Amino acid sequence: MRGALCRMRKGGTFFLLLALWCGDAAAQGALVVGVTPQQSAGRLAESWVPLLEEAGHRFGAPLTFRTAPATEEFERRVLAGEYDVVYGSPVLYVAAARVLGARAIARQRQDEQGVLVVRGDSAIAAAADLQGRVVAFPAASAYGATILTQAALRRQGVGFQTKTLASDESVYRAVLDGMADAGGGALRTLGRQDMETRSLLRVLMITEPFAAYPVFILPRVGQKRAAHLQAVLFSLDSDDSGRAALRRATLQGIALADDHTYDPVRQLGLDAVERLLKGAAP
Repeated sequence: MRGALCRMRKGGTFFLLLALWCGDAAAQGALVVGVTPQQSAGRLAESWVPLLEEAGHRFGAPLTFRTAPATEEFERRVLAGEYDVVYGSPVLYVAAARVLGARAIARQRQDEQGVLVVRGDSAIAAAADLQGRVVAFPAASAYGATILTQAALRRQGVGFQTKTLASDESVYRAVLDGMADAGGGALRTLGRQDMETRSLLRVLMITEPFAAYPVFILPRVGQKRAAHLQAVLFSLDSDDSGRAALRRATLQGIALADDHTYDPVRQLGLDAVERLLKGAAP
């Protein structure tokens, strides 16, 4: 079987890779793609289903969207092996690589940064003002939104009460509703909130950059299909329709990733990895 991409001119590395893997590499049926719930399932589907439809057309087999109602449930499902392909946090990847043999094949090109926000009308002017206050986070394993922001606060000697919520989006809502004095998120997820939400929040702190969320696969996908999928992901960044699909999912390009890309997580996020694995154990 040869898809439309196999018929394209062989003018670049991405298309050569696609040509090499078109055929039986994609003929084994659909792959289930789990996407981390950084926002509500409905809004996530609006962003990701078009992207997966475009990528699935190029792949030659359906890429089926799946998520979960909350981050912790998503992590449990990932570590139970419910998805073939996963877009998830660096900490979740490190855990999945350890127990499932998962392998990173790509990531968003632009590095991510964690962010700490407060209400625009809040009297809190600096991180030190959060001493003893309630700070919301999306999950213990969220590398930028939780691990890096918490580490930054502790380096400044700030003690705070932790409130764990379902997603970045729910953290922003909690801050606006007065359920938390501040909240941890990511610059990318903050940027995709509606204009009114963004206008009512104020950025208090931004963390250092870190390698963006990976796309990783389970071993059962197989080397041929994994290489074909990787080439398809790269191809999305090479034409207008692919770039439009990426933008809709708020992904700014695709870059290569492998296991070593996330070695820093194994250092700073080790406790979070252990907690995640313990929480997912039957």
